[in-house]
Amino acid sequence: MGSVPSSASLDKTPKRPPGSGQRQHILAVALSLMAQHGVDGTSMRDLAAATGLNVASLYHYFPSKGDLLVAVLEEHGFVDNLASAAPPTLSHDPTTGLADLLTDILLSMLEVEDFVRLMLGEVMRGDATAHAVGVDLFAATQTSLERWLDEARPGLCDPESRPAAARMLRAMMVGVFVEHMAGVLNDDGGDPAEVFRQRAREAAALFEGNRPPD
Repeated sequence: MGSVPSSASLDKTPKRPPGSGQRQHILAVALSLMAQHGVDGTSMRDLAAATGLNVASLYHYFPSKGDLLVAVLEEHGFVDNLASAAPPTLSHDPTTGLADLLTDILLSMLEVEDFVRLMLGEVMRGDATAHAVGVDLFAATQTSLERWLDEARPGLCDPESRPAAARMLRAMMVGVFVEHMAGVLNDDGGDPAEVFRQRAREAAALFEGNRPPD
């Protein structure tokens, strides 16, 4: 599989806006280059040339390409901190209902769709850096879902069943988002955010043993 095509918004390398931080500028350019050429096809030397920096300066900010990829994830709000295993929608409010929780996660993925497409394409290509980051991200989401089930909904399932329940919820969200990327999520071309909300309500209702809302 080749590089993931970039969207219209990523066709050109972003220019550094006045007053923006150097680190944010590097991350914006990195996302643009990776969307166009893939993770493996974007070297630190390429990034240095595109940002007008030398390679040593880049390594000052990001010791490796893996660190750079994680930073792009964090910069675009997909996770707060992979090391803490706490995606933002799972760490801010443990009292959030299951339907709202699933909706929030799906919508957060929609906000960084270009990057999700990039990561999926690179993992399917066998890129080691993208695979390592993907493994960490899935593990972080699994840990956080288990913690949410334990702290916010302890009566939803037995403690020994929580890992399986978290895996099922995680797989559902990934499956729904893949349907969206494949263009088969809805037939009428409607707003994907609204379809995500409906799927989240359906999943929560089934998971909690209630009728899905009409």
